[in-house]
Formats: sequence, structure tokens, C-alpha cells
Amino acid sequence: MRGHGRRSLYPSEEEAIAAGTEKANQDKVELLIHGPDGQIRERNSFGNDPRSIKG
Repeated sequence: MRGHGRRSLYPSEEEAIAAGTEKANQDKVELLIHGPDGQIRERNSFGNDPRSIKG
């Protein structure tokens, strides 16, 4: 997880995503999940979503 000064290893991708999701939800930040090619595969925002603006 970037920005927290430590890196964790998990036995599976599913466990890593679950831990990242829990931490992102606690900290109200955005979680980015990258694929093997380095591209963002999934993006989830917790807490600070901008309000909907018509336009």
C-alpha cells in the first residue's frame, strides 16, 4: 500500500485486495488495483467522492 511507509505480502491476490479494501475504507482513500501489466484494473473510492454535478 503506497503512502503508509510499509509494504505487506499476502498469500493470495484475493487476500491482498480484501486487506487493501479494508484499509482504504478505514482511511477514506482511493484504492487502485493494478494488473500484471501495471495498468489500473480496478479503482474504488471510499469517503471523499465528489458530489454529483449536472453539466
